[in-house]
Parts: sequence; structure tokens; C-alpha cells
Amino acid sequence: MKKTLVALAVAAVAATSANAAVVYNQDGTKVEVGGQFRVLLTKNSGERADLKNPGSRIDIKASQDLGNGFSALAATQLRFSARDAAGDEKQDFNDIEAYDVYAGFAYDQAGTLTFGKQASNQDDLGISDYTYDLGDVKQTHNHDAKSVKFRSVEWNGLSFGADYFFGDAKKDSATEQNDKGWGAALFYTAEIANDTTLTVNGGYTKVKKFARDQHPVNNNHDYNESAYVVGAELATGPFALAVDWSEKHSTNNTDKLDFGVGTLKSNFHKVEALEVGAKYNYLENAKVYGEYQYQKATPNSGDDKVTMNGFILGTDYWFTKQVVTYLEAGTFEYKNQDNDKDRDNKIGVGFRVYF
Repeated sequence: MKKTLVALAVAAVAATSANAAVVYNQDGTKVEVGGQFRVLLTKNSGERADLKNPGSRIDIKASQDLGNGFSALAATQLRFSARDAAGDEKQDFNDIEAYDVYAGFAYDQAGTLTFGKQASNQDDLGISDYTYDLGDVKQTHNHDAKSVKFRSVEWNGLSFGADYFFGDAKKDSATEQNDKGWGAALFYTAEIANDTTLTVNGGYTKVKKFARDQHPVNNNHDYNESAYVVGAELATGPFALAVDWSEKHSTNNTDKLDFGVGTLKSNFHKVEALEVGAKYNYLENAKVYGEYQYQKATPNSGDDKVTMNGFILGTDYWFTKQVVTYLEAGTFEYKNQDNDKDRDNKIGVGFRVYF
């Protein structure tokens, strides 16, 4: 099956140009193919210098015009990294995965309704992150294996989205309804002066988590992970300044959220996160950017805590509209209530080709 997928992907890419290409367009049916090649040479704390794959992908999209403003659509995104035991991407080049597989309907006066494995509306939140790899503090549920997603069209700069996550369908199991939940998001952009825009957005997700066993003393019982993010950006000419605030907690008095690094890593009840970002385009095809991050994790009871202060600086250069290289560096200091500290340093040179 993997060999078949690889063959299809390679054949599709071979038929495209440097841009996302329309490979078929006839009788109201359109098929587009595009993607990104990403490679990152990086040196992080606790690691040797390494070459990583931070999300290379191939996108295949199809649509069928149904008339009167209606259309049917389908899409898939293939990625090429294996996953570890926790389900996180290893950022290697050793596997192929159908990261997105969804289909649905669109109406040009209302919006788009899709079903399947896809990004949630909350994935479009978090406007203070101008980095390629190191930023972003939103803690919402941003991708789901089985969801229904609605995204409205934009009316005078305003749009909204809603999501439903199906979760585990097997009854009478330790993970029954695990990952079941919902989400909502709101987006607004307004031009407040000549060449100056204000963007405000926010969203919320609530996802059920089940970890049942026969030992209540282990604190293993049903709970929800509730999270929200709100943000604003002011952009004028080549300069932009933005801020995001995100908060996540586990309900039912549980401490289920992982946070920290090294000896300071533990489970907490609530994690609060702030990010302030700025960017400046000093050339039409180049910019510098920086971000400050603050995060704080606390348990359900007691005075324990872990805080993080992080700083990120970066610059990029676009050779063409499809090819970019960038340099990013970040330092993140973690500290607990006893003033014990641990630091995570990261630096990387990246290269991306969009097609």
C-alpha cells in the first residue's frame, strides 16, 4: 500500500510545475497538486547536529462544480515522517502517512462543510507566530482523525468556524469516547487606515479524555481538556506586531497536562501561555522577526509551578516566490518554585521549496 501511495505521489508531482498546478480541468471537475519540500539543519540541547524533515508534504485537491454556487470537494495531504510511541512526528524521512483525508461540500454564499481526517478551524489561530519552526503557543485541539468541520465565507472581514470531533467509537472500553469533543473559532480583519490592518481572532476546544482503570487512587478517570486562544495583530506597511494568549486545563481536579523539560518535566492541571511577536520586511523578499514567550504550569492544588521564559530571533530570504531559506535561534529557560532551572537552546537553518 505504501509503495502504491508513493508511486501515485511521484506521478502527480512529475506532472506539475513550480507552482501548485491544475492537472485536470474539464466538465466542471478540477484536480490540483502542490506541496512543500522542507529540510532543517538543526542543533538543539541534548542532541548532536541533525538533519530533519519538519513537515514536507504533497497536497492533492479535487472539486466538482454542482451548479448554482454549490460544489463537491475532496483532498488528501501526504507526509513523509514516521511517528514515535507518543504519536509525535519524528521529523525524519522514513515513512509516508495520509495526514489529511477529507471530503465535503461548499456553497459560495455560506461556506464549506467537510468530513474526515483534517485540521480544525483552531489550526488557523495563533497570529503572533512569525517563525517557521520554533514559535506558536496555542494549545487548542488543532487536528483530528475523525471530524466534521464548517468554515464560513468571509462577510466584511468576519468569518467563523465550528468543529465536532467523534472520538473513539468502541463501547465499554478503557478509551470509550476518548477524543470526543467540539470547537469554535472566530476571525476578523479590518483595514483601519491606509495600508494598516487590525486582525483579531479567537477559538475554544473541549475534548474528552478517558483513562479508566480499577485503581481510583491513581487519579485515572474521565476528564476533559479545555483550551482557548485569543490574539490580535496590527500590521502597517512592512511592520507587524501581534500577541496571543492561550490557556489549557484538565477538568475533574486532575493533573494531566505535560509541561517542562529535563528534571523539571511533570504533569499539571493548568498551563497558561503568552506570545508576543514582531516582524519587519527590510526587503520585499526578506524579513527579520522576533518573539517572546512566557508559560506557566500549575497543579490542581499546592504551590508547585514551572515557568518558562523564551526568546526567538530569526531572518529569512526568498530567492523566488517558491524558494525560501531561513535562520532561527531560540533559548527557553524553565524554572520551578524552588528556583531550580533548566534551559533548552535551539538553532536551525532551514530550506523550503513550494510547488
